[in-house]
Amino acid sequence: MTRALFQLFWLPLYRLWALRYIRRERWAEYSGVRVQVPPGVFHPGVFFSTPIFIKFLQDVDFQDKKVLDIGTGSGLLALFAAQKGGIVTALDIHALAVETTRRNAAVNGLALTVLQSDLFDALPPQPFDFILVNPPYYPRAPRNKAEHAFFAGEHLEYFEKFFRQVPSYITAETKIWMILSEDCDLEKIGQLAEAQGFKAQTLGEQKKWAERFFVVGYQLSGTLRDCVKSLK
Repeated sequence: MTRALFQLFWLPLYRLWALRYIRRERWAEYSGVRVQVPPGVFHPGVFFSTPIFIKFLQDVDFQDKKVLDIGTGSGLLALFAAQKGGIVTALDIHALAVETTRRNAAVNGLALTVLQSDLFDALPPQPFDFILVNPPYYPRAPRNKAEHAFFAGEHLEYFEKFFRQVPSYITAETKIWMILSEDCDLEKIGQLAEAQGFKAQTLGEQKKWAERFFVVGYQLSGTLRDCVKSLK
């Protein structure tokens, strides 16, 4: 009942406020990283997934590890990993997000590689120690580059492409971590992962304003994992 009341009364009001708030360039700060967020770029302060993900990552040792942040937006996750000593590559399909992340890296005095890319398309195959993903998950085709932060295609094509491409960027030890919400089709995403040989495990969860978020880890099943290890 609490969630139903929240969605009926409070959520519409919050969405109206959020839409007005993100019309102007804003700043956000988490864990010592400060980012500037222009209109059209996913705002980590208005939407809760990024700070919840960072909370999960607080005690992770990124020192000298190769980290890939997919759908970087303002760059907050990528910069957090770089601040903790990671060798970071950040990707986003939106040119404004790429420019924003580069600018925020300079503001924070952090070094990372930022590429404009539709998932892995512009990234040469290479192994990473960590792959971090704050994905779009609503089932609708994005109408512009900004909407790629929210909409994963009518049939969640984003996830099909992700799990199809990601084997070229992992070893048997790679951590693939994705933050998802109970508002997305978790069963369908799981099926798309399984179709490419991945199994999922929920590593953490947090409830925020009547919405539950999950950090999900993905790993290749045994036989496929051994194949990946032998190729690296």
